[in-house]
Amino acid sequence: MVIRPIRASGRWVTLIAVASAPLMLSGLYATVPGNASSTTPAGVQAAAARTGHVAAGTVIHAATSSKPFVPTAAEKAARARDMKLLDSLKKAPIGPHTTAASVAPLRGPQTSPAQHNAPTTFTVFKDTAIPTSCSGSCAQSTVNEPDTANSGKYLMQTSNWDIAYSTNGGASPPTWNYQNPYSLSSGFCCDQTVTYVPSRDRFVYEGLTLGSGSQQGITIATTRSTAPTSWCVYHFDASAFGGTSGDLLDYPKIAYSNNYIYLTWNHYNSSGSSWIDTGLARLPIDPLAACSGFGYSYLTRSDNFTFGLTYGTSSLDTFYWVSNWYTTASGSGTEERIYYWPENSGTYFFADRSVRGYNFSGGSCASQDGRVTNWCSRLDPRWETAWISRAEYNAQANSAFAGDTILGVAITAGPGGGDPFPYVIYEYFKLNALSFIQTSATFNDGFAFAYAGCAPNAHGYVGCAMSWGGGTGTGSSAIDYYPGGLILLQDNVNPTQPWGYDFNLFGSGNASAWGDYMVTQPFEPDVGPFITTEWAVNGSGIVVPHVVIWGRGNEYGYSRFKTS
Repeated sequence: MVIRPIRASGRWVTLIAVASAPLMLSGLYATVPGNASSTTPAGVQAAAARTGHVAAGTVIHAATSSKPFVPTAAEKAARARDMKLLDSLKKAPIGPHTTAASVAPLRGPQTSPAQHNAPTTFTVFKDTAIPTSCSGSCAQSTVNEPDTANSGKYLMQTSNWDIAYSTNGGASPPTWNYQNPYSLSSGFCCDQTVTYVPSRDRFVYEGLTLGSGSQQGITIATTRSTAPTSWCVYHFDASAFGGTSGDLLDYPKIAYSNNYIYLTWNHYNSSGSSWIDTGLARLPIDPLAACSGFGYSYLTRSDNFTFGLTYGTSSLDTFYWVSNWYTTASGSGTEERIYYWPENSGTYFFADRSVRGYNFSGGSCASQDGRVTNWCSRLDPRWETAWISRAEYNAQANSAFAGDTILGVAITAGPGGGDPFPYVIYEYFKLNALSFIQTSATFNDGFAFAYAGCAPNAHGYVGCAMSWGGGTGTGSSAIDYYPGGLILLQDNVNPTQPWGYDFNLFGSGNASAWGDYMVTQPFEPDVGPFITTEWAVNGSGIVVPHVVIWGRGNEYGYSRFKTS
């Protein structure tokens, strides 16, 4: 392996990241479509967004406790009803798509816990378990879908049923406090996410709400990092995005660019028996931070199911997202649709690009002897994360791509290519040319990988987290792994597969269903490390989330900012 030093410009990025993030990033990443002076790439189509308006938000002081949140009997009953409804939702139609037979043989080294690939500088700075001292009655779920964001020592962590926060995240262990998510919406259901926007010092929260009529929808809330229990709360139902009040908005996610929060959802009729469309809304950050009313823009599509957003401070003044599920034509498993939306425009753009084929189905993550159950029974390839990074992903300098930048996409593919288990693929595109380059993979023919979440840091290097587990063999020859967590780093030290990685979390128990996604974000201030939440079932059958901060050991950022 060739070890290349960080370029002088990369070191410069590190030293000024906190003071000059917008300036730094505009220099690090190449000009993007929507701002580029070059000609529009071939095949790009355009469409106009629609607009709406929302009244001023409501300030709510969330009920807090030093003990994990325990739902009431009525809330537990509502949870059971809501989960039954969500489990019954019909997936969108899918046109002709790929199968295992469509996949070319996998190439390259496997990612294996038996062959550690974490050079000495790959460091887990902190692995903090969220306390679960309420004997299984805490608001945790094996369908955990966790997310964590931070501002120095201030940490905010969400899962399907829980909000936890710490104001001393640099302590060992940090002190965790808990918020009642029903404080933010009486119709709260699940699907919570959180991100931090450093330019406005705001945590931005999203939570799904269910109930009846206009109570069904999505809650968006903001809070200062230093006052993480005082929220400005907004509620959007389906009528805010061109639908009918009472319709269901499922699978919401959030990300941000320079001046906007982006919210996506899948839209169903009120009974959940029919998917209608998938949408994306652009909400301006400044009025959200001021808790005032504002106008917003949104779009809906019925030819794609589920949008994968771009994470990390990389989209700047043009936001990118992707979709691999085509509902009205072939393309699922052989094409990727790339969308982009300039901040200064009411028009968004998109283009379809052919990619290397992969199995567009779920598959089983159970071990062959059945000891590890199929923890990815909910899996399909729609969960995607995207990022924009420097073009050094494959031990090649940026000059190899004519100064262009890389758009990467992580997808969980079904079994194929000689691997009997699902695995994670990464598609790479030239950002400005919108042209496909190649695919790589994190795979092992002895167990499954799923639900990858990736984001770039200030250097343009990529951190990912995912779940893993399963096993081969039977009887005395069985090798079984209960589902756990894996972190990976693609940078100048490990630019090729397998990247730097650490199987840092091993589970001790089964789960019949695991979450739909994982999210990785830069540790803020964004100076190198990453932060994510993993989870596993312990020996007592209790779900235990872990907030994990990791990166290169030569990064000064975590030690400097963990207590500030």
